[in-house]
Amino acid sequence: MKAAKIIEMWGRASCQVPLTSDDDIVQMFANEIAKLSYKLTEEELYRLIAVGALVYQRGFREFDGNVMADLLIRTLREGGRA
Repeated sequence: MKAAKIIEMWGRASCQVPLTSDDDIVQMFANEIAKLSYKLTEEELYRLIAVGALVYQRGFREFDGNVMADLLIRTLREGGRA
């Protein structure tokens, strides 16, 4: 599936999704990554985790949270493991 199709589906689904807390969303995303993790290379898995960290960080930034996602993302960009 192409990225544009995924974004389109997110847009359509956004008005249908029941209200959830940020913690619920983080848990759901982590569960889905865990289910896929055995199918991914280590590099693919860590890239997906890094994107999740960006989403997580953005959500907490919106609510003045202090998140250490910058360190994770910087480490992954430099080719290291978190």
